[in-house]
Amino acid sequence: MPDHEITESKVGKLLDWAYEKSVNGIPGTDTAYELAENFMSRHDSIDKAINSLIRWQNTKSATSGFLSGLGGLITLPVAIPANIASVTYVQIRMIAAIAHMKGYDLKDDQVKTFVFVCLTGQAASDILKQTGIKAGTALTTQAIKRLP
Repeated sequence: MPDHEITESKVGKLLDWAYEKSVNGIPGTDTAYELAENFMSRHDSIDKAINSLIRWQNTKSATSGFLSGLGGLITLPVAIPANIASVTYVQIRMIAAIAHMKGYDLKDDQVKTFVFVCLTGQAASDILKQTGIKAGTALTTQAIKRLP
């Protein structure tokens, strides 16, 4: 019987896995870069492209076929239910695509951290603390304000 207890370690591994797959790709899906470029090519402004991406992603995520279709392609480094992994991957890829649209370097560790912060919302300060970023500094405050 698989161990489906979700621990902090498993969540960390899931986030790292989802980010890596969002940036480098899963066969049959667009990377965050490709997703961003696709939406930017169809709209006359970055903001319109972002809004369209969010609407499309929310609609697509709501369909079980999309998420269950990912299940066969996903090989997780930890035992986490596939539905949680799929939603995490979809959301991280969308956030990373938006960051790319806004000109951020997805290979930058600080950008990766901010993608996780966007995903987690309430737990943002904990992530910032764990990564050694002081949320109270002027530089970080300005960086957070620039995030879409």
